[in-house]
Amino acid sequence: MKPKSIDDSHKKWMEDPEYRKEYEALAEEFALASALIQARARAGLTQEEVARRMNTTQAAIARLEGSGRMPSTRTLKKYAEATGNRLFIRFEPVQ
Repeated sequence: MKPKSIDDSHKKWMEDPEYRKEYEALAEEFALASALIQARARAGLTQEEVARRMNTTQAAIARLEGSGRMPSTRTLKKYAEATGNRLFIRFEPVQ
C-alpha cells in the first residue's frame, strides 16, 4: 500500500471545517513566508548570506521565513534589499 502524500492528507483535512478555518486564518502568513523564500531563491542566496547582508543571524532569517509572526515593514524592506528586490505592498478587496 502506497503511503499518502502530504497533498493527499491536506486535501482530506481540508474537508474538516475546523481545520479549513484554521488553515485559512494562516493564509497570509503562509503567503508571506513563501514570498520571502522565493525572493531569496531567485537571488541564489542562502539564509546565512541574507543574514550577513542584513547584519543579523541565520536563526533570525529562519524565523522570519518560517512565519509565525508578522515582521515589520522595516524588516521586510531590509530583506528585500538584501535579496536584490524592492518591497511592494498592496491591498486587495476581500472576496
